[in-house]
Amino acid sequence: MAKDIGILLHKKVQRFRKWAETNYPEITEDNDNGEWCFCARYDEMYSCAVDVIKCEPASAADKQMIDDLLYAIARDNEGENIIGILEDYNDWFSLLCRACFSAPYTNAKWQFAKGLKNYSGDDDLKSLIFEFLSIDNEYTERMALQSLASIDPQQAEKYAVEFWNRGKYAEGSYEIEYQRIMVLHVLYQIRSDKLQEYLSLAERSDYQYLKGNAEDIREMLKTTE
Repeated sequence: MAKDIGILLHKKVQRFRKWAETNYPEITEDNDNGEWCFCARYDEMYSCAVDVIKCEPASAADKQMIDDLLYAIARDNEGENIIGILEDYNDWFSLLCRACFSAPYTNAKWQFAKGLKNYSGDDDLKSLIFEFLSIDNEYTERMALQSLASIDPQQAEKYAVEFWNRGKYAEGSYEIEYQRIMVLHVLYQIRSDKLQEYLSLAERSDYQYLKGNAEDIREMLKTTE
């Protein structure tokens, strides 16, 4: 049964890949915004991937099935529905989360980084959040920092400060601005003693969205005082 559904999934994935490459050759892994819901071939691939997760044990997965599922998850980056379903299937979540590091699917990696805080298995999977924090993809790192606030608030404060100051991206870039926006929200979420300091830094910066988020957080603080 697992072999048959694995073969079917691979056929659906290949059919979608061919359609996407033919009709949207300019879309790559890193500029895919996930708006495939209009495509019947996507629906077929999505449905088959969900059937595999719901009907087969993770122990039955081979390398091809794992790659096909990760590809389907990556293409589902707009709705994030498959990653949500995986939260009810710990064995599958753990297997695919571990496998995503060696796969070329950026849009699967950030979904696992974002979803790891909701994982309820009894293994050490959540420790992988620290690998996501240094995966060298800005959005994945940002989602990992967000998850860390729930997984380990004390470490989240440490990493938030590091993210603000690490100088990994060019000054004036959107990467710095959006990472620092996440820093503010993480410090707010964990009610860090450092929040006021970084709100003041944000308000004195040249980043307009960062300033706006600082203002919003100040307003939220007023309602909780």
